[in-house]
Amino acid sequence: MLFYFYGLLWLLTGLLGASSVFLDAWLSHGFTSSDSDVLSSLQTAVRYQQFNSLTLALSLWVAGGALRQGRPISGLSLVPGLLFLLAIFAFCGGIYGKHLLGFTTGAITPVGGFLMALGWLSLAHYGFYQHKR
Repeated sequence: MLFYFYGLLWLLTGLLGASSVFLDAWLSHGFTSSDSDVLSSLQTAVRYQQFNSLTLALSLWVAGGALRQGRPISGLSLVPGLLFLLAIFAFCGGIYGKHLLGFTTGAITPVGGFLMALGWLSLAHYGFYQHKR
């Protein structure tokens, strides 16, 4: 079961990375807004999506270390990736929803930022835990 979830996370990572490139191109060449703050906010969301997609890939590569050694993947190893995935949806999705769809997003964007920090902390925890073995 975890093996399939691991594969799903890789699929979503690729889709999020590719969509960030498309969004960046659209913001650079096709998006029009009279409000420069909106464009700046959307560009921030795209940058965070790109960076966190790479970070998600890194965390999945670390999690896949067990598979490369012929061992089963552990649920603990997937926690950082799951947190980075949720962070992308909450932080970037909150900004996209607010500016492109007119949604009232409330506290979802700050929650996404908190999830990013938790992703890094869980990656550190997992690395430390693996190092102690």
